[in-house]
Amino acid sequence: MARARLATLRHYARAVWAENIKEWKLELTYKADFARSLIDPVIYLLPYLLYGVALVGGRESEHLQKLVGTSDIITFITIGYLFIGFLNMALWAMGFSLRKEQFYGTLESVFAAPVPRWVFTLGMSCHSILHQALIIAVQLGFIFALYAITVSPSGILPSLAIVGLMLIALYGVGMLMASTTLIFKQGWIVSEILSSLIMVITPIAYPLAVLPVFMQRAALFVPTTYGILGVRHFLLGEQLDFSLGTVFFRLSVLCVVWVAFGLIVFALIDRWTRRSGTLSHY
Repeated sequence: MARARLATLRHYARAVWAENIKEWKLELTYKADFARSLIDPVIYLLPYLLYGVALVGGRESEHLQKLVGTSDIITFITIGYLFIGFLNMALWAMGFSLRKEQFYGTLESVFAAPVPRWVFTLGMSCHSILHQALIIAVQLGFIFALYAITVSPSGILPSLAIVGLMLIALYGVGMLMASTTLIFKQGWIVSEILSSLIMVITPIAYPLAVLPVFMQRAALFVPTTYGILGVRHFLLGEQLDFSLGTVFFRLSVLCVVWVAFGLIVFALIDRWTRRSGTLSHY
């Protein structure tokens, strides 16, 4: 029994890796577009930084110091903005994985493969995480060279642990987005709405305390909130309104809730589309 399960896991792992490699081959075929995907996030980040410096009147903010315990607005915004990429990974990259297969004309072939559907989306998630890690490296390299930001080296490992938990939870969000594509085909409508809402309540470029109370409460159900707050705490010393144990516990709970919810919804919608004969509809 144990050998059979191990063999199944290896089979799934090969399928996940094959999907990851397939996506890299497709991306690297169009080198100009791939280079643009690395440069664009840096360009999008700069207005946040320039607006912040212009409004505050410099890099240091006394008001920010009072709210979160750090006055470096450049580093504060940069770390927060990096999480937009992880959010887009779940809402757009994973959510549109099935739509891309429709564009390629290979959706039915993928779904006929002898692996569960979640294995396919996990492969897409693997590629998205690696791609996002490369984008973050480019962003950090540029910002380090331009502004010489400083972080606490001792906070790197616990920050990676928090990011790992957050990515698991975002996988569930990505499964939910992928399931909407099976129904609406143009799933970007749902992704656009959810992405806008989450980006507002997630403390990306501002402290959680500046949001209205009902938004602060809504933010506590979003994994990126704990990811940003936890990472900025370890790297910048941002003050938290709850303990680190609470951060890890709530992230763990959100991992279970979002992954379970995403897989259940995906399975139900997948079954419905196959029974109704609408899976191949464009």
